[in-house]
Amino acid sequence: MAKSKNHTAHNQSHKNHRNGIKKSRRPRKMSMEGMNKKFVRNQAFAKKGLHCSPEEKDRRMALQKEAQKKMEEKKAHEKVQRLKELQEEKERAALKKAKSKKEV
Repeated sequence: MAKSKNHTAHNQSHKNHRNGIKKSRRPRKMSMEGMNKKFVRNQAFAKKGLHCSPEEKDRRMALQKEAQKKMEEKKAHEKVQRLKELQEEKERAALKKAKSKKEV
């Protein structure tokens, strides 16, 4: 017995074009699948926060400005502290150098 034919593409393109080959539709909303879950949650809360009353917006802005002011003060304090530490370290190094010169 002879081997039978394994494959043919006869008539397939005709059948495909009978109803037309359509482009796939673009999704209205981007899929969140595979995204960082923490980011997705935060994004949802951020979007929800955009829809608020003017009074609520003013209150939030005031809180934000207050927090910013607090951070600026903290930064300034840390900078002063760091400069003080550097100055003390310089003085200690100078004293150590002077002592070592004295001994020699």
